[in-house]
Amino acid sequence: MSESQPPPSRPPVVLPGNVAVITGGASGIGLAVAEALIAQGMSVVLADIDAPKLRDVEARLTEDGASVATMVCNTTSEPEVNALIEYAVEQFGGVHVMFNNAGIVGVGDAWTEPIELWTRVIEVNLLGVVHGIRAVLPVMQQQGVGHVISTASHAGLSAAPGIAPYIATKHAVVGLMESLFLELGALGSPVGASVLCPEFVQTDLMNTTKEPETVDAPFPQLINQVLAAGVSGGIPASELADQVVAALERGQFWILTHDTTRDAVRTRAELATTATNPAVGSPEG
Repeated sequence: MSESQPPPSRPPVVLPGNVAVITGGASGIGLAVAEALIAQGMSVVLADIDAPKLRDVEARLTEDGASVATMVCNTTSEPEVNALIEYAVEQFGGVHVMFNNAGIVGVGDAWTEPIELWTRVIEVNLLGVVHGIRAVLPVMQQQGVGHVISTASHAGLSAAPGIAPYIATKHAVVGLMESLFLELGALGSPVGASVLCPEFVQTDLMNTTKEPETVDAPFPQLINQVLAAGVSGGIPASELADQVVAALERGQFWILTHDTTRDAVRTRAELATTATNPAVGSPEG
């Protein structure tokens, strides 16, 4: 077995005057990371589907002296994401950090939910990230510096019943970003990549929940109660944002914000390597 190689040295991205593009940026994790990067002197382009929130956030941040631009953008649309990156380059001259953060919760089991629910969650949580990567990588490669970070979840590293669409898409984001990291490394690219896997954070995530449409779906009430309680008792979004900035400064791929996520990963690895079936109520689930 060959020894692991250190990651390639890449130019720093968290610098005054550099530019970050953040989807899902009008609230929650996206807004908190924006504020943390602004505190480092960076310019920020915030994208969201909520136009009124974007206007309010832009007014507040610019009043405080921040260099901010906003754009209404549906990340399920490749042309809209392409236009977002073009807008950022036009406004500020480049993109140094791309934070693919837009996402929704898809509550429901693996077999009774309508395919329309699955399609919607896949389009937002997975294809939105794909669109962001495809749009920004040529810009970053050409300018010789950049970092792509995408929000997955604790749910991208573990599993639970009753939230299959969300679990599946967040696992896909983890795999996508790990593949991207390895591809960039193999090419000796100056662009870095990270995946953010938070557990519960104090955000308005529950407002994005896609309710199951099956009348007799077995899990929705329980799952919604668990999610609501977890979000309300989660870590502050500002605390997560500080971890994101620190990871960007270190060029760190895995951003696990909770010790319980690390424990779940270890437990899952042990179950897999010992061919032990997963069980409801285990730390992995």
